Amino acid sequence: MPFSRWLHNPWLLLIFEVLFVTASETLLKVGASETTRIRGWEWTGLTSLGSVWIWCAIVLVILSFLCWVNVLKHIPLSVAFPLSNVVHVLVPLSCWIFLAERISPRRWCGIAILIVGLAIVGKPVAKIEEKL
Repeated sequence: MPFSRWLHNPWLLLIFEVLFVTASETLLKVGASETTRIRGWEWTGLTSLGSVWIWCAIVLVILSFLCWVNVLKHIPLSVAFPLSNVVHVLVPLSCWIFLAERISPRRWCGIAILIVGLAIVGKPVAKIEEKL
């Protein structure tokens, strides 16, 4: 049962949670862009529900929620939450790669600062993991 053991690894679930959030945000953008031409109740956002990409994103949001709840059972919130903020690096990168969105030099600097901050926060994680 090595696969089920992986699913009980909170650090792996944290990685999945971050990847699910990144993918869901990217798919939400694709779905929202796809449905901009639909007229009527567009101010509610409900017209976006006509996109398969939106529904895929909703499934990923639910999966990320399930992963996050299980992460919080085993990892202190003061550790898990800062590490989950890697999405602030991955979402712009996924938009740059998959959606051809431009990232300004200032934003690149911000991404670099976030990476340094995540490294600083993540360094003591090995010590915390020993205690878990």
